[in-house]
Amino acid sequence: MRFRLLGAVAIDGADGELSLGPEKRRSLLALLLLRRNRAVPVAELAEALWVADPPANARTVVQSHVSRLRALFAEHRADRCGVQLATAGDAYTLHLPERALDVEQFDRLVAAARSAERSAEAVDVLEQALALWRGPALTGTVPSVPLDAWRQTLEESRLAAVETLADHRTRLGEPARAAELLLAETVAHPLRESLVSALMLALFRAGRQSEALDWYHRTRESLADRLGVDPGPALNAAYERILRDEDAEVPSPDPVPPPGTAPGAFAGTSPEQPPAPLAAEPASERPLAAVPVPPAASAEPAPASERPLAAVPAPSAAGAAPGLPPAVDLLPRAPRGFYGREAELAALDGALRPGPDGALALVTGPAGVGKTALALDWAHRHAARYPDGVLFADLGGFSDRPDREPGEVLGEFLAALGVAREDLPATVPARSALYRRITTGRRLLVLIDNARDSEQVRPLLPAGAEAAALVTGRHRMLGLVAAELARPVPLSVLRPEESAALLARVLGPAAIAAEPDAARELAELCDGLPLALRIAAAGAAAAPRRALADLTGQLRHEQRRLAHLAAEEISVASALRISCEQLPPTAARLLTALGLHPGPVLDAYAAAALADLELPAAVEALEHLAAAHLVTPMDTEHYALHDLVWLYARQLAAATDRFEQRAARERLADQYLYAGLAAAQCAEPGSRPCCEPPAGSHRPLAVPEFDTAERALEWLGGRRETLAEVIATTTPERAWRLVLTQWPLLLRRVRDGWVPQLQRALDATLETGEPDGESQVRALLGWVLVSNRRLPEALACLGPAAELAARAGNQVGRSIALINLAAVQGELGDHAAAGAGLAQALEIASAAGHPHTVVLALQHLARHHLDTGRPRQAADHALHGLELSVREAPSARRVLLHTACGEALTALQRPAEARERLHAALAEAEQVGHGEATAEVLRALARAEDAAGQGAAAAAHRRRAERLEPR
Repeated sequence: MRFRLLGAVAIDGADGELSLGPEKRRSLLALLLLRRNRAVPVAELAEALWVADPPANARTVVQSHVSRLRALFAEHRADRCGVQLATAGDAYTLHLPERALDVEQFDRLVAAARSAERSAEAVDVLEQALALWRGPALTGTVPSVPLDAWRQTLEESRLAAVETLADHRTRLGEPARAAELLLAETVAHPLRESLVSALMLALFRAGRQSEALDWYHRTRESLADRLGVDPGPALNAAYERILRDEDAEVPSPDPVPPPGTAPGAFAGTSPEQPPAPLAAEPASERPLAAVPVPPAASAEPAPASERPLAAVPAPSAAGAAPGLPPAVDLLPRAPRGFYGREAELAALDGALRPGPDGALALVTGPAGVGKTALALDWAHRHAARYPDGVLFADLGGFSDRPDREPGEVLGEFLAALGVAREDLPATVPARSALYRRITTGRRLLVLIDNARDSEQVRPLLPAGAEAAALVTGRHRMLGLVAAELARPVPLSVLRPEESAALLARVLGPAAIAAEPDAARELAELCDGLPLALRIAAAGAAAAPRRALADLTGQLRHEQRRLAHLAAEEISVASALRISCEQLPPTAARLLTALGLHPGPVLDAYAAAALADLELPAAVEALEHLAAAHLVTPMDTEHYALHDLVWLYARQLAAATDRFEQRAARERLADQYLYAGLAAAQCAEPGSRPCCEPPAGSHRPLAVPEFDTAERALEWLGGRRETLAEVIATTTPERAWRLVLTQWPLLLRRVRDGWVPQLQRALDATLETGEPDGESQVRALLGWVLVSNRRLPEALACLGPAAELAARAGNQVGRSIALINLAAVQGELGDHAAAGAGLAQALEIASAAGHPHTVVLALQHLARHHLDTGRPRQAADHALHGLELSVREAPSARRVLLHTACGEALTALQRPAEARERLHAALAEAEQVGHGEATAEVLRALARAEDAAGQGAAAAAHRRRAERLEPR
């Protein structure tokens, strides 16, 4: 079992990557891994799981995620690997064996590079270390302060390794490669002076003095404009050395190997792998004489399949001199402007190492992500590994032209390998048999580009352990993985810094430096898709006098973005169209329907509602879309659409029948309504459903099930933004109901900006003329306004609520409206009206036979009597409420009842009983995980300890309460 933090937080098990679940669980795991083998307090974990202050139930959330991680570890027998998640008091410890975490592996490799005797050895080790990075560290975690600090620390370590690698590249006499390595990082970190100075010297040593000086002046201006400082010593020293023409010669490389040393056996390479400079020689520049001339045909040649092996060009000897041009070369030229992808290139290095069954790598990814460019770049870098040649074929699996037939491609391969045209077998099986016979024992690389499925590829795979095959395609081609042991190398969109560097390579650093904000936005609008970035850059390069901001402004309009991302026959839209044309009908229909979803992230239930599918059919269609890289599985429940794919789906949806669009949006709203009602009921068991679905609603074919209150609240919180979009566009009958289903989440985040949405809901109830809905929305909106200290507005809002509930026959709603109104009256000092309203609310709730609301009324009455100096009545009401709720699980309401009772007993000068009651309140508050309530109990307990003459205990309680206070 291996753990990864250098990129997306992940766990690799024996059967592949484990499903970790939501963002907070990944964040908790990340912090435990970063603090591995040490106890991490719950409070520290909670701080890392929320961007703002942790909510009242933070402890419960942490405990739940720990429980899910333990279940995951148990399911995959992590204990056999030495992995254990243990409880240590009020903390958790993740015990981890050595070498199980990529961060530790990275640190070990960097340390090994520091102790390397030769630069070539250091380069090899540092490239291994940097290959462990699969994206920004801690991807998929909460952007909280503790995790952001760790991100910065890990990124600093990576940048230091990059700088060291560049230095060793320069020492090996490769300043151009060092400059290329440093350029991308400098674009991403333009104010890191150590990077800029290293880049300047690398450019200078590569003969690019003007560029080096340009970087100095640009950085000096940026430092002055943005930070108000001058360049530091390192930057100035690099500038002066360039001006004085010092160090123009590249530092001496490692010593030349002594005579007799086997080629490639020096500086960490192997005899089978010649040095990198030889592999980088473009195929187009190799001598034509290296390609063998096919033997002349005799008058009556024997069929190739019947000739002795000697009649076919023999495989090269294993000890062929490194660096000689390959015997066969069908490779197209190397891609221009290729940049980055170091992790993926390293993954291909590992996947294509020789093995007993040969080597087969499979590069997959969405349209336009750069699969062909990656494969060609790798092939050109490593062509010298394959002295018997490189074969290439574009199968046209995702293009407007027909797919190429395997027999035709086999004919080309066999001819290149020396088989005369007239000797080619007529049938595909015979050609395939001859191809396998010829490739056995040869050190060949076969690059098969743009494959549609596994069946296209299988006849073209070479035989023998010495050959390697590299396949690209948009589908995952699991058949090749299962049957042919292909090693998948998935390719995703570029990171922001990589996107910026790619634009800089096409447009030049000066254009990017002139308009850095526009360049950054341009990269964001292209969403990291290399095809989109290249097209956008081409448009900018074609009009050099036009500001980059103008192009960015064009792309900012979503309706026209795809139209602008086109250059002659190349366009993002056409690439997506070809992918869609090869989908099964149900998957194609679902992709169109996904364009009607208000955001690019959704679950299978929402997808089923949009396309009017049964849940299993929706899941199957989503898997088809995922296989074609049109959606990305985020976890076991959620899928995401790349922004440009989502735009394309929206264009498809806009072209469909308007009636079907409206029906799909109604089905989606009803899906969220029914699911929200189920979530609210699970989050607040015993409460009355806030509403019934409207007449004519579509009952969903499937609704998610919630087994815990935490999971229900997590569902509501995770869909808050989506629900806001749905509420803004759905019918009034659905809008106010969708708002009300969020009430359990609202009460826990009462100061979290709910007022606009509640006012929208109130307008909807007025439009539809539904008094019960209006009453409930007013009660909820009034409570939010009270909590936000907007008391006059709250009083005006709550005034009509009780009468509206009575008119609708909703006695429970009437009681709750009176309770909320009394809260406002008490805050405004009208205690008589507040007391009368609470007494009436208690009477109505009791008559309605609704214990949940009766206890709520008793809780507010107890607090009211405390505030008005009547502790005996407060204690009586609190004790009554506790008796009615004695069978309930610990809850915030019971904590408030215990606290009110304890405060009343303190006022009645019964300190021992008061402390006993408040300790009970503290125990339930800690069990619930309600930090704010716990702090309130501690303050009440401190007052009780003071009354009993226990000053030291009181001070300890106050200090603990201060630590729990929201910062």
